[in-house]
Amino acid sequence: MTRPGFQISVASLLGLVACAAVNFWLFRVGFLYGLVGLNVTKHVGVAVFCQAIGVNRQAPGPRFSEAPGSRSRETGSARSATGAR
Repeated sequence: MTRPGFQISVASLLGLVACAAVNFWLFRVGFLYGLVGLNVTKHVGVAVFCQAIGVNRQAPGPRFSEAPGSRSRETGSARSATGAR
């Protein structure tokens, strides 16, 4: 059984409903306040949608013990082996 492509949590849905309710209230207070609220609600909605579909999710890759091409302390230069600074 595979996971559906778009899945939203109850907390995210509750947050979006709260944003919509605040937005309606702000439009009743004033038009400019309503536009600012609508802009904030739009950005929150896009962020929730991107999180739900997995944008910027890191794919599990191979884990290395050290970075490729780096040297360990034992194979350092001769200067560091003599202790000179």
